[in-house]
Amino acid sequence: MENSKYLNVYSGPTSLQKYFDPDEQPMLPLVELPANLNPFLSDNVHIFAKMLTALPAQNVKALPALNMLQNAPTSANKTIIEPSSGSTVISLSLASRVLYQNENVCAYVTNKTELARLQTLRFFGLKVELYGGPSQPEISDTRGIINKIRRMAESDPNLYNPGQYENEDNFKSHLRWTGPQLLQQLPNIVCNRVGDPVPGPRPAPLFESIAFPWKKVANAIEEVDSIQSYKLSMELSRQGLICGPSSGMALQGLLSFLTKAKEEGRLEKYADQQGQISCVFPCCDLPYQYLDNYFKKLDDSNFHPIHLLTIDTHFYDPAWELEPADALTMLHGGEKARNCQKMTSNDGHECLLVSGRGPDQTSPLAAVRIIDIRSAADFATHRLCGAINLPFSSVSSTSMSPFEDIAVLEAQWKEGKKILDKNKLTALVGSEKSVMVVICYNGESARMSTSILRAQKIQAFSVKGGMPAMTRLMEH
Repeated sequence: MENSKYLNVYSGPTSLQKYFDPDEQPMLPLVELPANLNPFLSDNVHIFAKMLTALPAQNVKALPALNMLQNAPTSANKTIIEPSSGSTVISLSLASRVLYQNENVCAYVTNKTELARLQTLRFFGLKVELYGGPSQPEISDTRGIINKIRRMAESDPNLYNPGQYENEDNFKSHLRWTGPQLLQQLPNIVCNRVGDPVPGPRPAPLFESIAFPWKKVANAIEEVDSIQSYKLSMELSRQGLICGPSSGMALQGLLSFLTKAKEEGRLEKYADQQGQISCVFPCCDLPYQYLDNYFKKLDDSNFHPIHLLTIDTHFYDPAWELEPADALTMLHGGEKARNCQKMTSNDGHECLLVSGRGPDQTSPLAAVRIIDIRSAADFATHRLCGAINLPFSSVSSTSMSPFEDIAVLEAQWKEGKKILDKNKLTALVGSEKSVMVVICYNGESARMSTSILRAQKIQAFSVKGGMPAMTRLMEH
């Protein structure tokens, strides 16, 4: 079996059962923290992360779930009910399917749970029942959801409630698997603040009502706030040890303990014969289901900014960008333009004339309107016949393409949203059904403008290369 563990391959009709069985798997990774995450390395303290996220369900609750179900074989044919909004009930659902092909698992969840977590439960095929009142009731409270679920299971033989807070097979899963692994991997191992919860661990007052003999194995208790927990888990994840906030909480608790021990001069008490102090903290789950909370708990200095979240948000389609020759064909009413020549308009300025139309007439296709967003001065000097000038102050012959400079894109998009308003354009051209061809200096600003128009259900096009490309076409 050792060779099979090394290969990490699970095959045959019981492949999933073997995959979920820790006895059939290689040991979960134990990874020492690098110096930048261990402020006590100079004190010969070595801190290791036990990556329980490497379990098949990717969270520590996979072990209790498996152990509780294995020791309750009658659950194979019952609906499993458990008050949980996260790792425990997801692990129960996965383990129940793997062990017994039982898909009847229902999570009872506080109605104060964010939608993303509810959707995660539904994604894993769980039935979800919401309840009101306190989101984390006292375990001993007979009015609370924990006791309500227990009574439901006791009165209905078709229901099974694992009862994670009272079921000894919960903590005994770590006596069965986690502890023995740690002792083999690291023989010299040294074995929530109220009102500020971290997903997973329970606040200190609620610990008091847990029947498990946790006080017998806890030598010290440290309070950790949620900001510290989220911050440290983010730092761990960025270093490659991807984990959720409860992992950051565990590490911060360990660091606080070591700080006090050093200040009180008792750090050496935990050293082995070689003078090395070895510590382990669990990485219990992944951060993804809590991502929104990271941005609520931590300030913006922890994250690189994202630009353009509300700028240039409309769709682009290559079909909306016309080659100059195709633009002339459109302006000529759908027929191929026979010629294009310079003319002088009535105000004495040069304009480009398509197939003999008068210098101040509209385009041959009456439904087509040319929108020129160049400056008024450049428009007056050189333009397409019949074009309407709607100059952008942010668009000039020397400005960069909006797609090469974020500031330019932001300025042109904001101005375009104001100038290219559908109601204003309809009043200007006299018809909301007009096809609009946008002209600029290089085609890029017009391409952005076209996306604004298309978002308003206006049939619009831009000309690749802009006015210079139209001029070159005429000259050739």
